[in-house]
Amino acid sequence: MGKAKCPICGCEEFYVKDPEDDYETYEFCCEDGEICFKPEIDEEKLPDIQDETETHCNRCSWHDKLEKLKK
Repeated sequence: MGKAKCPICGCEEFYVKDPEDDYETYEFCCEDGEICFKPEIDEEKLPDIQDETETHCNRCSWHDKLEKLKK
């Protein structure tokens, strides 16, 4: 399966926004359907991320539900 890529630009890095603070983001890549956050992110601060979570490309304007990346 490999790393998920943005359907528009092919970028392999994405982020989700903190549901309580739109300016706080958490970057990750998605490899073999698994979310891999950057090592410097405190796991205790991560929001609950489900297939329905709005996910954004780190390079372009694409955004959609996380489940779209896992396919």
